[in-house]
Amino acid sequence: MKIAKRLKLNTLVSFFITILMAISLFWSFWGIYETNQNENLVDEIRKTSFERIALRDDYLLNREERAGIQWQIKSEALRKLLDAAAQRFTSKEQKIMLQEMRHNYDVTFSVFSSILKKYKRKDGDKNRPLAFNEADSRLIGQVFLKSYALIDRIATLHELSKKATLNALNRGAILIIFFFACGITAIVINSISLNKIVAKGVNALTDGIKVIGGGNLDYQIAVAGDDELADLAKAVNETVAKLKHSYTSVENLQREISERKKLEEDLKKIFLHQQTLLDAIPDIIMEVDTNKIYTWANEPGIKFFGKDVIGKAADSYFVREQDTYNKVQRLFNGSNDLIYLESWQKRKDGQERLLAWWCRVLKDAQGKISGALSSARDITTIKQTEEEIKILNEELEQRVNERTAELSAKTAELEKINKVFVDRELRMRELKERIAELEGIKDVKSKA
Repeated sequence: MKIAKRLKLNTLVSFFITILMAISLFWSFWGIYETNQNENLVDEIRKTSFERIALRDDYLLNREERAGIQWQIKSEALRKLLDAAAQRFTSKEQKIMLQEMRHNYDVTFSVFSSILKKYKRKDGDKNRPLAFNEADSRLIGQVFLKSYALIDRIATLHELSKKATLNALNRGAILIIFFFACGITAIVINSISLNKIVAKGVNALTDGIKVIGGGNLDYQIAVAGDDELADLAKAVNETVAKLKHSYTSVENLQREISERKKLEEDLKKIFLHQQTLLDAIPDIIMEVDTNKIYTWANEPGIKFFGKDVIGKAADSYFVREQDTYNKVQRLFNGSNDLIYLESWQKRKDGQERLLAWWCRVLKDAQGKISGALSSARDITTIKQTEEEIKILNEELEQRVNERTAELSAKTAELEKINKVFVDRELRMRELKERIAELEGIKDVKSKA
């Protein structure tokens, strides 16, 4: 694969991963927003149901028309909330909960509405106690049971809403981490492969040109692959072959001189082509000698370190504590391995940037170590992004803990309210027994 295509592939992968992460973020935040809206709707339904029960109990205890009217208003509000919930909740389990809630609501509404209509007070009847016959008492008991069933289904729906919100949060975090990890892995793998190819091709070209420059026109630079460096090596071999042929003819010396000038121009073009190719690579490419002094830099390297970088020691740009020299020492000891390391470097504007380096040894035609060739890429932003994702995960965990504590508090409050309702029910039963007892005494006296 051509070097230019590999560079474009890196750019396309980065762009594609960025788009996927943006879509994932939007989808996750939209899901979280929808689940929060559903949760708020369930809270409103629960609040309205409790208020409706309180108004019902107030009417049964005091028989005030105001309580009955307010109960009907709250019932209408609850009906609208249930209709809205039926439109918002889509899962099968939630639909079942809503159907049961609507059934319980319809039963309580129809039965209690008939009670209100049947026992509506007349003028001058305000001080008379409210008495229900046995059939109506059973109906009121049914209202109580259905009301409790409705509260229970609302609590279950609230738990389902909480679970949906937590699932949306987890799903968003997992998608972001997955796409980020895949993108970084693809870019790093392609970059390592590209740097290996560039380093290998540049070493072969450099060594071959040095041998040819020493007068060995029989030397042929090894050609491997089908990239730009391979094309450049072929061009050099063809040029050297033409140069050798020009030396074979003494009789056509003038022609040889002319051809030699032409070949020199071709070589100059080749070197310019090589320089242009290296400058076109977006990564920083630097060459040092055995004393670790910079001897060459491509255009991105000059832009990063400054025009005066040539002739300076590599460690003059080091910042913070680091053991970079110890890590690359084996190159200067003769190792042919490709070494990867990360090093904090000072840019020409004074900023500290984290660079990822791939380093390989340089040798001359005799196999003697002449220095090292390194390529680097600024990964400061990537590291910062990793830190931001780590912070995001910590914030997500904190939010889950806060939600859990809030749910525990609300559960305790609900248990307290249920206890109050149970106590009120017991008191109502005692009151009914007392009323029945008084009515029995009254009947005895009237017969007497």
